[in-house]
Amino acid sequence: MKHIFTLIAALSLLAGVSPAAEPLNTVCPISGKPASPAITSTYTKTVAVCCNKCQAKFNAAPKGYLSNILAATNGQCPLSKKKSDPSFTVTYTRPVAFADAASKATFDAAPDKHIKEVRQ
Repeated sequence: MKHIFTLIAALSLLAGVSPAAEPLNTVCPISGKPASPAITSTYTKTVAVCCNKCQAKFNAAPKGYLSNILAATNGQCPLSKKKSDPSFTVTYTRPVAFADAASKATFDAAPDKHIKEVRQ
C-alpha cells in the first residue's frame, strides 16, 4: 500500500499536479453561486520586494500577504515598505473557479479588483 501512495505522488509530480495544491474555491467570487472546477482562471501577480528576508516571509505564507501585494506601489516592498529591489520578487498565484463563463470573464477583466472575494 505504501508503494501505491508513493507511485501516485510521483505521477502527480510528473504531471505537474502537486498533491498539496490549494483547492479551488467552492463559491464563485462574482455571482456568489456554487463554483464549478471546470470553469477556472489562475490569478497571478508578481511584485518586487526589498530583500531575501521579505521574500522568505512571503514564500512561507503567501495567502497572508495578499492585501500587501494588492496595495503594493511601484518601487516599494509590500512587506517592509522599504524601497524594493527588482532582483527579489515574489509571485502570488491562486486558481479560481467560477459558476459560469460570464463570471469568469468579469473576473478576468479586473482580477485585482475581484481576487479579495475568493473564498473557499
